[in-house]
Amino acid sequence: MSSLSSKKSAINLNINDRDLFELDRRTRKTKIVATLGPASTDKIRELILAGVNVFRLNFSHVTDYLTQVPIIREIRKVSNELNLCVAILGDLCGPKIRNNGFKDRDSIPLEKGQHLYLKASSELGDENTICMNTPQIIKQLQPEHRVLLDDGNISLRVIKRISEDTLEVEVLSGTELKARKGINVPDLLVDIPALTEKDKRDAKFIWDQRLDFIALSFVQRRQDVQDLIDLMGEFRKEEEEKKKIYPPLGIPVDNLNDYDYNYLVEEIQLSPEWRPMVVSKIEKPQALDEIDEIIKVSDAIMVARGDLGVECQLEKVPIVQKELIRKVNGAEKPVITATQMLESMITNPVPTRAEVSDVANAVFDGTDAVMLSGECAAGAYPVESVKMMSSICRYVEEMSDYSAKVELDLIRKTGINARRKNPSPFIDAIADSAVTAAEESNASAIIVYTDTGDTCHMISKRSRNLNVIAITSNSHVQRKLTVLRGVHPMLVSFKKRNSNASFNLDENKINNNQIIVHLLSSLNINNDYLNTDAILAKTEHAIITRHPDWFKIGDKVVICAGYHALLPGLCNTVKFSFFGDAIRTEKSKSYWNENEFN
Repeated sequence: MSSLSSKKSAINLNINDRDLFELDRRTRKTKIVATLGPASTDKIRELILAGVNVFRLNFSHVTDYLTQVPIIREIRKVSNELNLCVAILGDLCGPKIRNNGFKDRDSIPLEKGQHLYLKASSELGDENTICMNTPQIIKQLQPEHRVLLDDGNISLRVIKRISEDTLEVEVLSGTELKARKGINVPDLLVDIPALTEKDKRDAKFIWDQRLDFIALSFVQRRQDVQDLIDLMGEFRKEEEEKKKIYPPLGIPVDNLNDYDYNYLVEEIQLSPEWRPMVVSKIEKPQALDEIDEIIKVSDAIMVARGDLGVECQLEKVPIVQKELIRKVNGAEKPVITATQMLESMITNPVPTRAEVSDVANAVFDGTDAVMLSGECAAGAYPVESVKMMSSICRYVEEMSDYSAKVELDLIRKTGINARRKNPSPFIDAIADSAVTAAEESNASAIIVYTDTGDTCHMISKRSRNLNVIAITSNSHVQRKLTVLRGVHPMLVSFKKRNSNASFNLDENKINNNQIIVHLLSSLNINNDYLNTDAILAKTEHAIITRHPDWFKIGDKVVICAGYHALLPGLCNTVKFSFFGDAIRTEKSKSYWNENEFN
């Protein structure tokens, strides 16, 4: 067992921010999702340097999309400047049910045993009546059903039905109800779509901005997730029609200068199958009844413990968390643990001991990422919260003896290859072999070449402790891998020439056709790619250049790839190597004029 006394947490190390940043990026495996808000939108660079891997934009509070565009651009700008991969998650509000306000008052007093009326109406309530704008809920509620308000601080019990739109309820707990408080009905499978009209508009903005993840709130059934996927399918059809009118991007030539050039390069190389990864937020107990189907259709799962803790018995939440993380890991998909992780740091510079233990247990359970909400969005210590979260994760990851065990039997039943219509005969064996080889040889990392990200998912889920360097030529794949535990995605071009050389738009504003010519050249329609040895050498060069502290020359590494259309020489391989060997090989070849590295 690991010696507790031999470990030192970075919390207590007297090192500067730059050293801490390098240590964090090199060693931390659990990823951090941070919510942007009034307290943090001007601290994007500091938050990235503190350890943020994914920024969350909460669309519950977004009414003007123009306020979000500069934030998105700033994230991408700083990410490029720091040469760090940072993704963006857009979180849809969902059908949040709230009570209306009250006539001539801000709130009404409540007493245990008091009887009130709960009414479906757009009117304001009074001291005897609580009104809400959701008639479906009133129609579904039956005697003895519970109605919870204000995050569970107020509990009501349905006594009887007065009319189609009115119920008599009894107060079980609570002393005061204010206007516009959330309402939960834990005993109902609510007959309301998970996608509201606002969500649909928000989803279109998220699609247009090419955000990497889209989170769906209050998922209850598989169809809720499918509805969002189908909606994005409609977005894709609309774009295809625009591209017929304005080839190749669907953007009029005269408008090209309105876009960042890097964005245009990504657009012209965008896969026809691209869409934001759907993150299903599990916050309704009804979702647990259909959880296996929800996991199948989702791209990732968020354990949203806020509303889940309101609608479930509180003592059940830790068990639900562990079981969800286990199932999602078995499906080889990312899982994010969220809500109140360092809640006290909204107002205090340090968390409580219980909060530290909460984060640690999520890491031990095998979560891919932990999320900060109010701590970063509205708190007094957003950067400190990220640093604290990062430090806890790094320290806990060293204590591997306490981590949940990898369940290979579950992976083989529910994982990526098991769900395919035509399973690969090799990919499970490749992932198994790469992990075993790295562990047995005490390798510093596994270097994975990936076109879709699937092989990285499979390797990440088979080990809690290995570092995985994901090499891809697709920037969208690179960013979606940022949420995976232990995976460090890097963008490396496999082309013989660097067609993404710097391009100054200011010099070409008078002729936007030149932009199109340059963009089309980036498509590499001749498939003029480097050979296998040159690709390996270019990978080593990229790692040394961007992250010189990650490896030493001579470190043991395992190199692998599943099926890769662009790299036939690496398809379905597992290879042992010493880091630096590929560069030495290419340098030797140059003496014989065979070097294709440059």
